Amino acid sequence: MAAAGCTGSDKQTHDESKPVCGGKLDGDAFQTLAGDGGVVEEDVSKFSPTAWTAAGSCYLYGKEYAVQIDYLFHSDSIDNLDRYRSPGPSTVKTFKVGSTTGYLETTKVRVAKGNVNQNRAWLALPCAIPGEATSDHALLEIEVKEPPPARDLDDALTKAFVSALTIATNYLDDDVFKCSASPSAAASGSASPSASGD
Repeated sequence: MAAAGCTGSDKQTHDESKPVCGGKLDGDAFQTLAGDGGVVEEDVSKFSPTAWTAAGSCYLYGKEYAVQIDYLFHSDSIDNLDRYRSPGPSTVKTFKVGSTTGYLETTKVRVAKGNVNQNRAWLALPCAIPGEATSDHALLEIEVKEPPPARDLDDALTKAFVSALTIATNYLDDDVFKCSASPSAAASGSASPSASGD
């Protein structure tokens, strides 16, 4: 039951003793992002909600590196959604997850020692907030990022970010929030997460 909702490839080597985000996400990408030795610990915060929540995250820790996977709803009543629909100046790669465009960025973030780079893969897809009749006024942003300072993006790391974001999006979009559902289906309640997660 712990693997319910997993989406991944046929070449999975995920260690079942080290679940990723409560056992919902499976794939080599997360092990690659954590560095040599793969994921050794994780901390899940509302990532697999049994009741609708506007945001959630999980942290994966390796011996060398860490990675964070977040989701967050944005509504046009409190935010300008256009800023989530196009690449920023720090975008180094665009890619498709289904019909949605994803972006891989190396952004500057401020830390105590000054500005450093952070790698971040993200996308935003139209998604009706439960109780709303349309997805036109809200977006679900999903991101996979590493705490700064960022590693240099080589081919393997770039592929891992894209793959990890794709796996997280497939789970959150298809299995939890059902963003691809028609507005009428979303209005009837199918946009709410299933209760079979925790």
